Amino acid sequence: MEEQDWPIYPREHYQSQLRASKNSPFIKVITGMRRSGKSTVMDLFRSELIDSGVDPNSVFYLNLEDDGEDVPKDHRGLTDMVESHMDVGKGKYLFFDEIQNVDGWESSIRSFYNAGADIYITGSNSKMLSSELSTKLSGRAIEIPVAPLVFSEYIGFRKDAQRSEEELFKDYIRYGGLPAIALSMDRQPLRIVSEMISGIYNTVYVKDVIERHQIRNPAGLSNLIRFLMRNIGDRTSSRKASNVITGSGIRLSHNAIEEYLEYIEEAFIALRSKRMDIKILEYLTTQDKFYAQDLGIRNHLSTFREDDIDGILENIVYNELIYRYGNACVCAVGKYEVDFMVNPLEKPSYFQVCMNIGDEATRERELRPLRALSDNYPKTVITYDRFILDDIDGIRIVPILDWLKEWPE
Repeated sequence: MEEQDWPIYPREHYQSQLRASKNSPFIKVITGMRRSGKSTVMDLFRSELIDSGVDPNSVFYLNLEDDGEDVPKDHRGLTDMVESHMDVGKGKYLFFDEIQNVDGWESSIRSFYNAGADIYITGSNSKMLSSELSTKLSGRAIEIPVAPLVFSEYIGFRKDAQRSEEELFKDYIRYGGLPAIALSMDRQPLRIVSEMISGIYNTVYVKDVIERHQIRNPAGLSNLIRFLMRNIGDRTSSRKASNVITGSGIRLSHNAIEEYLEYIEEAFIALRSKRMDIKILEYLTTQDKFYAQDLGIRNHLSTFREDDIDGILENIVYNELIYRYGNACVCAVGKYEVDFMVNPLEKPSYFQVCMNIGDEATRERELRPLRALSDNYPKTVITYDRFILDDIDGIRIVPILDWLKEWPE
């Protein structure tokens, strides 16, 4: 069965954000890793518009990922194409997929915006809002980041699979949550699924990192990405990464590593979790942690092993917190460290992640950082195995499968 014949499932979390921003005085910038579902989210919203009674002639869509000769390559061609189809102005809806493929695209978007059009664009680069668009239209663009499926979405994408939730979770851990991969799990041999993951990663790596930034040391970049994937959830510094990579026979300076880390983040291959000192509410400048945007890609780059499960659980929780709250950081509490804190400047919540707390020493180690916190905000320990209690001294204990299904409340 061809991928385009497969069912299309809604992603309400993102579609609701587009509905809420419809006709607002902002350009809607939908960002995310390639194949994370940005185009589908845009297409579903575009269909909703037309179904709601909007004149189809007032809706313009262009996929700029196509290689056809008629696809504009610069902003002049883009402007001419749109204006040849409609009088751009109020009541017109413009949709552009992978806008970064057009040279000088910011100029066209600015002119369409000034004319009064409601504009929606997608791009596979997290720094789009810090580009010239942000400079020319400061405060007039909002970002809607689209990530691979969280587990509650993944269950919906595989609702016809004859597998228990525990089995689906193991699939999710091993093959990740890219929508095309979730849909392939019950339609293709696992060998083909693995090849698809490899192909998606290679496209991201080549188009969004190597070609975009004209990388001159691809071997060093590749080793850095693999280093991050092997060490998800560990404190990482450019010095540590440089020492490991140099030990493999490839020279990569600290400055080059810092630069490459930015490119890796921009392409959504890895996400950075900063460390915040809870006493002064400021981010510390050293030893951030990195997590994979998608575990299938992580396991493609670093062979999956059962003893990786602690870091993988942290990775899943981190991605879920970003999905739910839009932010998450490591919390430094004196000499202790809480895995994650969300909403640090408002009403924070704290989370520890571990396999189990059945052993008394392990239980004390995981609870100690939370007990060191002086406030009364929610504190949760998320475990892989189910514990006999669901609360210890006001600290919630919850199995990860239960916690992942709690959203939305």
